[in-house]
Amino acid sequence: MPDEIKEILFQQQRFQIMDIGVHHGRFTNAYLYAWEDLVYPFFEDTDGSILKRPHESFAEFFKVTREQVETLHNYFCDQWEGKTVPTFYELEEYFSSYDRGELIHICRYIYLQGHMFDEGFWEKLITPMQHPSEAASIIGDFDREKDIYFM
Repeated sequence: MPDEIKEILFQQQRFQIMDIGVHHGRFTNAYLYAWEDLVYPFFEDTDGSILKRPHESFAEFFKVTREQVETLHNYFCDQWEGKTVPTFYELEEYFSSYDRGELIHICRYIYLQGHMFDEGFWEKLITPMQHPSEAASIIGDFDREKDIYFM
């Protein structure tokens, strides 16, 4: 299928996912956030034994890749196990190949999963004076009606 047609299908799928999530209460907040901010929804991948989820057919159109999400998640798991949670600035230094926006979006997506790390983990990541102001949004409330934009 030509790339242009596939990209059009991706945008149509994106709006459908967001519409169903916002107006019909379907999908998790993390999944909606991922589609809205174009973060590959890594944690919702299937193993191939069941029908693919919509995002799996469109991986190349997410601005933040599956590999980026997986890499940061694995890093967080290692830090969590070693009880050496970084501050955001430390994270930014370690992942210097990622831009700040990518890191914030991936962290927000992981945070919205809600079951991976405790509040102490996120408080350490967002230590006062150890993160840019925009990183505070990582642990902010999520409201489907206000946080999902149909653009």
